Amino acid sequence: MTSQIFANIYLNEFDRFVVHILKPDNYVRYGDDFIMFARDNKQLETMRFEAISFLKNVLGLTIHARMDILLPARHGIHFLGMNLGFFVQHISHRTTKRIEKRLSVKNYSSYYGFIKQLEPGDLKNFFLRFDHFM
Repeated sequence: MTSQIFANIYLNEFDRFVVHILKPDNYVRYGDDFIMFARDNKQLETMRFEAISFLKNVLGLTIHARMDILLPARHGIHFLGMNLGFFVQHISHRTTKRIEKRLSVKNYSSYYGFIKQLEPGDLKNFFLRFDHFM
């Protein structure tokens, strides 16, 4: 929890830079993970370059090369353990397995909050396996 608070404080300047200077069509950040959307590839590449420069020169941070990806939104993306697309979103298989391994009475409500954002059928199917927590 403390690292999440520090990430929000430290990256606040980056958020302001992205929203007020770069002005992508959409921007989402959770902790140190973020995605930006733009209508054309050239605009997105310019924003990418400026964002990387800001992170390096102002905040002293770098982007992990494997996570620095440009792709059309129509292909969908994997973000924060979710597979997101235009008309569908679901928890990745890897994240589902991790939840199954870690689920307990203490963290049940946290995972429930995460999963309830999915399609109602997905939620029902997932938690039917864990009815002993209900």
